[in-house]
Amino acid sequence: MRFSDTMLGTVLLLLGAAIAIYARTLPAVPGQQYGAAAFPTLIGQAMVGCALILFIKGWQAGSVPMIARTEWTRQPGALVAVAVTILCIVAYIFLARPIGFVPISVAILIVLFRVLSVSWPKTVFFAVVATLVTDYVFRSLLLVPLPFGIMPRLPW
Repeated sequence: MRFSDTMLGTVLLLLGAAIAIYARTLPAVPGQQYGAAAFPTLIGQAMVGCALILFIKGWQAGSVPMIARTEWTRQPGALVAVAVTILCIVAYIFLARPIGFVPISVAILIVLFRVLSVSWPKTVFFAVVATLVTDYVFRSLLLVPLPFGIMPRLPW
């Protein structure tokens, strides 16, 4: 799919403005010049700047369809693969905390690998290995608290 610069600029402008406005509600850090709002505000302002550039370039390009189907979208199953990917992201958001990172990650990777027509042995192997490596890196090295859910603690 190809989205017009005007449409992408408008969406990016709204997102950047929302981030910058929300960042103003973050609390200040006592005794510091820069608080929790500094980085999100900077990101929001950068998004607004990029959005304005996109919007102007799209406006100068003239009459271009807002959404145009490209070659890959005409292939059988391409749009289904996009929809499955989006559904997997939504499933992770809602199911990671009650089920846990490891089981939901393995399940999502199996679904995504099968959508990409990876063979079953490779699918299972890479889904399990990628999940365990990711869990180790985030939980042990980066100290990110991934949800346990129904899983017992892993040795790391």
